Amino acid sequence: MEPNDRLKELVRQKYSEIALQDKTTNESSCCGSGCCSTEVYNIMTDDYSRLEGYNPDADLGLGCGLPTQFAKIDKGDVVIDLGSGAGNDCFIARMETAETGKVIGIDFTPAMIDKARTNAEKRGYNNVEFRQGDIEKIPVTADAAARVVGAALVAAPVTDEAAAPVVGATVVAAPAARVAAA
Repeated sequence: MEPNDRLKELVRQKYSEIALQDKTTNESSCCGSGCCSTEVYNIMTDDYSRLEGYNPDADLGLGCGLPTQFAKIDKGDVVIDLGSGAGNDCFIARMETAETGKVIGIDFTPAMIDKARTNAEKRGYNNVEFRQGDIEKIPVTADAAARVVGAALVAAPVTDEAAAPVVGATVVAAPAARVAAA
């Protein structure tokens, strides 16, 4: 296995562990995954609780930079969230797009996708969907989104192609779309 593939698999494994825990467990742990080590995964967490659409079940204490605040999301927009995790930014974006818009969360961790889908189903959100996929190959058609948001993962891709997340975001973004990375 190539070094980049090993790193990507390690990230997938750690985030899968985090997805199976609640925010309190993640925050009380030194590494965000219930173990005791020198690894830190939740160091840049932001407080989402004051934002409309906040869903405590989707907040695993991993948020970074509140990207929806910079995207200028309008009612009716199609929004794509890269690295959606348990759906925190997606649910906030949903409140801004309202029921006429659509939010698509993309994450490469099956456990996060499962958790996000469960969160959306519990709330009866029929205009929020979650797709498993890599940021280098976003599973959305070109020109699909009015807004693309993403947090820390956009700044730290796990492949040699450092520009892949940005290129991917611009491909799925419609002309004149806004891309907001925090």
